Amino acid sequence: MRLFIRVCQQPEFGMYSGLHRAPMVGSSGERGRRAVKRSLDRKTRIALEPRKQPRQQRSSKVVDRILDAALILTREQGTRTPTTLAIAQRAALSVGSVYQYFPNKEAILLDLARRWLSSFPEVIRKRINVPRPTNRDEFRREVRKLFADTSRLYLENATLMPVIEAISGNADLRPIQDEYDKEIVALYAAWLRHVNPALEDKIASRLGVLMMEVGHVCRLVGLKRERRTYDLIEDDVETMWLALVSPHLNLE
Repeated sequence: MRLFIRVCQQPEFGMYSGLHRAPMVGSSGERGRRAVKRSLDRKTRIALEPRKQPRQQRSSKVVDRILDAALILTREQGTRTPTTLAIAQRAALSVGSVYQYFPNKEAILLDLARRWLSSFPEVIRKRINVPRPTNRDEFRREVRKLFADTSRLYLENATLMPVIEAISGNADLRPIQDEYDKEIVALYAAWLRHVNPALEDKIASRLGVLMMEVGHVCRLVGLKRERRTYDLIEDDVETMWLALVSPHLNLE
């Protein structure tokens, strides 16, 4: 998702919009985005992995409580990064309990980003596991279902996008996103070959890259606008996708 990321980092695009209580575009939003990136850069190396890996169901539930609390706070606070104390209080845990699993708040944000990225393969895989569409109308409906699922992931996690941008622009963090990008591209390619089993692997992979990159950058731009504009951009991306892949699918 990095090929077009520079577009979204141009000054004219500002900060992410007020979707799901995120703040509106403005200079304070831009400062907030830069602050998140600086904070992540300073503590990147120790934040790459949680301090304690949950090995039991109880520990996993504690980690989920921490991450859920952090996500709620990021949505409520927008560009302001929640403190570890605030996260602990929202999760009804002691600060010491949080530090058992995460060395700092940056590590919590990175784990939230990982969780967000890991959601996409599942929704794409759903489209592969349904009967193969036999005509363009059926395929268009499948695309619409995919867009509904993936759009929800962006809208509900709009305040995480500065963290995603920080991962994209940081050499130490980039492997986190690279791993998921490769899986997403492979799944898009597999979906296209599911629709047209005769489609060559190289073509399917090339189209998969474009589907991922164009979809991601356009949604980043859309999140910086009001909801109506975001929806229009979604429609435009769908139109672009269909124009891109339809000639390769042999659908009537």
